[in-house]
Amino acid sequence: MSIKRADRQFWSLIKDNPIGPRVQSIIRQAGFGGILDSGYRYIDHALITALVERWRPETHTFHLPFGETTVTLQDINVLWGLPINGEVFSGMETPITFTNGVIMCQNLLGFTPEKNHFWGKRINSVRCTLFPVNSNNWIALHYLPFLEDLGQCSQISWGSAVLGCLYRNLCNATAPNAVGLTGPVSILQVWAWERIRCLPPEPNAIFNYRAPIAARWKGSLNAVDVPTHCLRTYRSQLQSLKEAMFIWRPYDAMVDSLPEICTSGRNSWRCVCPLICWDVVEHHYPQRVMRQFGMVQCIPPPINIEVGEHERLHSLVRNGKTGWDWKSRHEPYVNAWNHREHNVVNGQQIETYSVANDYMTWYLEHTVVYLTNPRQPLEPMAGFQDDGATVRMMADSLGVIHQSQDMEMMQQTAYRALNMSNLAEYTQYPTNLTNDPVDLSSYPSSQRIRRRRRRGRGAANVQDTSAGQWGRNYEEGGASGVNHEQNNEPNFNGLNGADIGNVTNTFVDQNTVATHAIQSWQRLLASAVNEDPRYDISELLEST
Repeated sequence: MSIKRADRQFWSLIKDNPIGPRVQSIIRQAGFGGILDSGYRYIDHALITALVERWRPETHTFHLPFGETTVTLQDINVLWGLPINGEVFSGMETPITFTNGVIMCQNLLGFTPEKNHFWGKRINSVRCTLFPVNSNNWIALHYLPFLEDLGQCSQISWGSAVLGCLYRNLCNATAPNAVGLTGPVSILQVWAWERIRCLPPEPNAIFNYRAPIAARWKGSLNAVDVPTHCLRTYRSQLQSLKEAMFIWRPYDAMVDSLPEICTSGRNSWRCVCPLICWDVVEHHYPQRVMRQFGMVQCIPPPINIEVGEHERLHSLVRNGKTGWDWKSRHEPYVNAWNHREHNVVNGQQIETYSVANDYMTWYLEHTVVYLTNPRQPLEPMAGFQDDGATVRMMADSLGVIHQSQDMEMMQQTAYRALNMSNLAEYTQYPTNLTNDPVDLSSYPSSQRIRRRRRRGRGAANVQDTSAGQWGRNYEEGGASGVNHEQNNEPNFNGLNGADIGNVTNTFVDQNTVATHAIQSWQRLLASAVNEDPRYDISELLEST
């Protein structure tokens, strides 16, 4: 999916011409200091596309394997420092002539644009970070009058307008014929980096907590240990994502150290309310993501909006609406925003994240479990092997086997899972799963180690004299010297030649990890089909 943004030239200009203290103070007075501190970052189109595939326009949430999650007013406030409390960002559609446009640019922006810089009510001589549109570099002129009074400008709820704009663009991107996405997608990427453990690169700079949290992701990032720009990889990881890999409350440890602009809207974070940005009206549903606020997630109540009204709001556009007063058109929603403090969701506070007993049963009946086909293709595809859906399918199959008392059902489930993995032959293979103790009394023959010859003093050839033998890994079991807690090169100090032979393969990529997990489950399922007498499958499943 093509991601359109209109701020690249703006940040390039800022880099070449740093903003002085006086202008910075004016920007902060208007309420946009957090954006300036957060800076520019690249957009990973593959990551945004993978998230769009899991977006539900009816509920404004992402559907992950363990429940719903979304970008909330809290995220906008903490990540970008935009004001949440205040008036809605809306007004009247007034005609703007070329002369009026030139006067506005001279008075508010300090330059005189040429005629070819205008296209209707838009201008392409300025750039936009908060509200980019499909026209990319063409920015609507109706934003400029809000800059006349900077004191009044800071009283506008820019945060709710940005979130509403993000919701609307995500909803539009889910259309079958959609090929692109615009809007403030930069904050969506930062949101994903903050919450999903397997996605973020490593920031190189030390964050000093004197700016919004998004500032720690600007500049140079180290992406050695994470995938980037690979849609297949992101799809696989999101398909098999476990709840332990999702951080429900990433800001708790640092929120009290952040500047005041990042917590100014705390009283609105859990409000069920409309989000308004001129023609855009979207809804904020924190009751569907209670775990993000440290509460037990119960089955959420039905959404209080008719399908027809939802479709009408999504069909509204500003084109051809000269003379419309959007505040009057959206009066019920404006009133709901102004009284949002009366509609704050509450729940049972918890230390560990939990859901009601019936939540997952309800959720799995209302979501699409597999966004990619768990059936493996007959011919292996080139590039990254997307095994995420297969991992999920294997886990689901083992769950069915564990809960079933019917041996025929267990065999059919196991065979179906193996057949979809193109490994039906595993039903005929002998299993290597057993409860018998491992026999360590007899050692296999010694490994033959290729000894390196090194030049010593006096040009003499010095060879290693240590005898080859099995390293400690054989007795202790496990991978050959791999430390899964670190991603550093192995330490060979104090190891003999055989030990070094045992630790040569120390790095395992994500394909290999997924393959090992699938192979283990495949052998277990094959054993279930064969009714291997060496162990009780239900006992083994309980032990795992």
